[in-house]
Amino acid sequence: MANADKSRQLSVAQQNAVDILVTGKTDQEVGDAVGVSRQTVWSWRNQNAAFVAALNAKRAEVWGVGSEKLRTLVPLAVAVLEEELASDEPRDRLAAAVHVLKGVGLYGSNLQPEGDTTAEGVAAAWSWQEMMKSPFGFTGSV
Repeated sequence: MANADKSRQLSVAQQNAVDILVTGKTDQEVGDAVGVSRQTVWSWRNQNAAFVAALNAKRAEVWGVGSEKLRTLVPLAVAVLEEELASDEPRDRLAAAVHVLKGVGLYGSNLQPEGDTTAEGVAAAWSWQEMMKSPFGFTGSV
């Protein structure tokens, strides 16, 4: 059991390799930096579950930091769009309007109202939905 626990822990070289890999370096560059061969780095990335898990966790951490930085820029970006929407230049106003619509998921969307306009059609749609909820695909008694 001690071997299983030991195999899950990364060496210092592996921990350093994780830190370097998330910066976008190649296996060769990582190997040179931590004193192992390119093949060893490749093996860690493709055959060592503990290494892959640590690399994935580090990537998620880095992604989270970047996402937070982007979120702090949202108010500034919205202010710029607001200024452009008030611009005297039609092309600038149009571009800003398109960016706003894309940002809220409305650009290119079909906004046409949907649904049947007859009571019979609505009732039929409802019964179809109820039938699909049934575990056997039908309702009522047999």
